[in-house]
Amino acid sequence: MYTCNVCGFDKLEWPQYLEDAAPNFIICECCGFQSGYDDLDLGKTFEEYRNEWIARGTPWTNPKKRPVNWVMKEQLLNIKA
Repeated sequence: MYTCNVCGFDKLEWPQYLEDAAPNFIICECCGFQSGYDDLDLGKTFEEYRNEWIARGTPWTNPKKRPVNWVMKEQLLNIKA
């Protein structure tokens, strides 16, 4: 499993970026960030997207993947600086 660079969701099936740093165009099932689109096409940083997602109330893109006892602050700790 792989971790989202934006929200720290650590259950992505594929990496957001390939070994050569090329985007894999993966959409995070938690925050909805799509590598290659939200960052390269729209020009948003991980921090900008994260702040917008938090401001929107941290909606899940795929609510079925949300753990029962989900705590956003704990999940954010999965983000590697």
